[in-house]
Amino acid sequence: MTSDNFELIQPKNTRFKSTDKQVQMSPKVLETWINETLQDAEHLDIPGVILKPEHKNPISRYAIDRMSFSNAGIPTELVDRVYRALFVYSVGFHELVKKLLQHTEKKYTLITSVWKVFAILLEYCCRTDYRMLISEISKEHKNEIEKLDRDY
Repeated sequence: MTSDNFELIQPKNTRFKSTDKQVQMSPKVLETWINETLQDAEHLDIPGVILKPEHKNPISRYAIDRMSFSNAGIPTELVDRVYRALFVYSVGFHELVKKLLQHTEKKYTLITSVWKVFAILLEYCCRTDYRMLISEISKEHKNEIEKLDRDY
């Protein structure tokens, strides 16, 4: 906890393979990190978190598992790139925000401003309403759960 009464969640560490030119991250390690992070986030009361069906891994609930991507026609190389980008940009931005907060006493004000602008920029880049998108994903999964309940 910081003095402003909020907590920065620390991403789990992951393993890297070094090469001469750059750090190579195993796609399977990244996929596992995403799945475990989504699972850890289930108790945080984040809007739009999909908790059911419980028998599925979180990464499958969001339909970003390899099978879902493959069924959608996405090539393996692009799936690996998506996993790498999710890791690099989420952890990288988190680390940058942590460094930013080391230089100020107004942590809460600064972090809320930075996250708000980041969310606006993401929405602008997507040219879509984030809440509408989350609502649609939640509705699709609710329908899937209802279908599973009817079938069993």
